[in-house]
Amino acid sequence: MIETKEHPTDDPEAVLSWAPIDLTSVLNGTYTVQPPTYMLRTDSVALLYPAKVHGVHGESESGKSMLMHAVAAQELQSGRDVLFIDFESDQGTVGNRLLMLGASADNIQRHLNYVRPDCNPFAITEEGQAWRGMLSRRFSLAVIDGVTEAFSVFGVKSIDNDEVTAWGRMVPRQIAERTGAAVVVIDHVTKDTEGRSRFAIGAQAKMSYLTGASYSVEVIQPLGVGMAGKLAIRIGKDRPGLVRPHGGTWRKSDRTQEIAVALIDSTDRKTIRYTLVPPREAIDGKDTTKLDRAMDDVAQAIQDHSGAPTFRSINAVVRGGQELIREAITALEADGYLRIENGPNKSKLHHLLKPYPDTDTPSLQIAV
Repeated sequence: MIETKEHPTDDPEAVLSWAPIDLTSVLNGTYTVQPPTYMLRTDSVALLYPAKVHGVHGESESGKSMLMHAVAAQELQSGRDVLFIDFESDQGTVGNRLLMLGASADNIQRHLNYVRPDCNPFAITEEGQAWRGMLSRRFSLAVIDGVTEAFSVFGVKSIDNDEVTAWGRMVPRQIAERTGAAVVVIDHVTKDTEGRSRFAIGAQAKMSYLTGASYSVEVIQPLGVGMAGKLAIRIGKDRPGLVRPHGGTWRKSDRTQEIAVALIDSTDRKTIRYTLVPPREAIDGKDTTKLDRAMDDVAQAIQDHSGAPTFRSINAVVRGGQELIREAITALEADGYLRIENGPNKSKLHHLLKPYPDTDTPSLQIAV
């Protein structure tokens, strides 16, 4: 449980949350929502809102931390201050990655505020002073890496909605509101694609403290030393509503859209090249409606087959090239519609787990 101490404000001009808000700008039409500004795609569409809390989540080893290291490196090279609160890694790993991603040692030294907490700042006077000092700064980006570990440090039960809500208001929201930063909270998702939602594991309250957008990270091509990786960034929530219109095709299974693809090239081994491209560029000009049709056809072929068909059986009845059919099978498996198991003579057997697309039709029979 989070322990708190009251700290009366010493600033006579401080804005009090229980004081009435002046609505003049709203009523006269001059009030505007601050647009997303940071984490730019190559077409200048931004994904992160200043002074808002965002979520970035994915499976373990999905590259979600690497993604935010890359965004932080861009901010540092632009001469803007970055706060990085690290519950997962260490200064050596983060510092070296930032250097490899193109941030200069001088800019890292000048503009990065790296914090690695191991205690609750609200429970210890000296740590509380450091916390309030941090909130007195201004940052363009603030990353909180490792929500599960953060909850452990703060004594928060990850399945307790009340405690999670309190933490969300007292930590990421305070950082966003007090420092003006686009706050990004990095979290995990379950490996169970069928039971997975648009949000991170744990209490449903995790989505309530997000005031910006929520993104999931999915591996298209794996990351690693000597490899060129590719990550799909999908948007699951956009409270201000200014990012989602720039997304790609709507996915029925989890109500997300691909909003960008991160290209992370580590083939050099000494440097990491990062590019964030729009969804249509990332699929090399492929028509996403063609993939949707192929997924429909593959699912229907499996449903109509007596037993679990092999790829050869599916390929015999589904129109389109083998590459498109394999891509459709991969997408169906990733979305939790399909299970693949080894068959005789090195074949693969395909089991449809639920209808594609999702329907409420009870009469649909599924092969198992």
